[in-house]
Amino acid sequence: MIESVYKNAKILIVDDMVSNIELLEDFLYSNGYKHIKTTTDSRKVTNLVSTFEPDLILLDLMMPNMTGFEVMHELKKIISPNAYLPILVLTADISTETKQEALTVGAKDFLSKPFDLNEVRIRIKNLLETRFLYQLLEDQNKSLAIKVEERTQELLIANMELEALVQAKLEFLNIISHEIRTPLNGIKGFTEILRSRIDSPQLQEYLYYLEVSAERLKMFSLQALLITQLRTNVYELELEEIPILMLMELTKKKLKAKIDKKNIIIEYQLDNGVNTVKADSKLIHICFESLIDNAIRFSPNNATIVIKTYYDNNNYFIEFIDNGSGFSAVALKNLFKFFGVGEKHVDQNTGLNLALIKLIMDAHQGEILVTNNETTGATVKLIFKR
Repeated sequence: MIESVYKNAKILIVDDMVSNIELLEDFLYSNGYKHIKTTTDSRKVTNLVSTFEPDLILLDLMMPNMTGFEVMHELKKIISPNAYLPILVLTADISTETKQEALTVGAKDFLSKPFDLNEVRIRIKNLLETRFLYQLLEDQNKSLAIKVEERTQELLIANMELEALVQAKLEFLNIISHEIRTPLNGIKGFTEILRSRIDSPQLQEYLYYLEVSAERLKMFSLQALLITQLRTNVYELELEEIPILMLMELTKKKLKAKIDKKNIIIEYQLDNGVNTVKADSKLIHICFESLIDNAIRFSPNNATIVIKTYYDNNNYFIEFIDNGSGFSAVALKNLFKFFGVGEKHVDQNTGLNLALIKLIMDAHQGEILVTNNETTGATVKLIFKR
């Protein structure tokens, strides 16, 4: 501690003996201390502490009217328990009992009468250094608290702005999704009309690709909105027990044209213990439709797709097994990336399907695993907690 700092400290001397006060006062002035106040009336201490605001109190114990012990009890009422105001007790009684009682009510150190002035100098300096170090720490804590509060307010504002941006994004995607679907419905309607009136095989093929592109654009708009809702945690799951067989039959009915075109057989291998899955109906339908659609797309004609259920420990498993070409090593690393780069088998599906399914499983606190089979094809495994 710099000498000039604690020499500017305020020191209050309380002793009923004028000679003791004069001795300590002269000594402190001679050692460079500038702000000293004294009193022989212990009843005035509380008021002096409030007005003078000392950094150190030299307090006699044995005084008339109020003893030093009583003064310290009174000071406890006006001094914050978090504040450090050192009290240096002046006493001729150096018994253990006296010291323990003084420490209990607030004393920080002792000076024995008659005074050893060298000891007086050292003890006063040590207590003042502690006082100012404590104040420095307190100031730093206050400064830190202010900075933390400022940063907290900045983060709150930033979070509010972020929430506003997320909401704006969702509203924008809702608008885009709606605006895309509306003209697409018109395109699909007129495509069906043209298909019934055009005989040219080449033009029929063009219409087919037009329908595929329109459907893909429609699915993209819906998936983009759903992905944003899941990634920003604004989608609220509505969990219910959904019969797995019903899910499969509804999906088969929806994909009937594709199944019939390739003469695909859908085989069920259902464990009696896994009849339902607790999930959000909308999301689980998307999972089943996407996975079976992918399995159909990558399976050869006349192939069999197996859908298998079973349970193990605390998990339900639903597997979708095809016998297509499987995934390359590069493709397996990119399956759950949005528009990830892949190779054969995933190239035709480098969009949102598997990435969206992973988000759906994450929302259900489940998992999705994709592996190649030992011979041909791949297996996609959905894992739900029981």
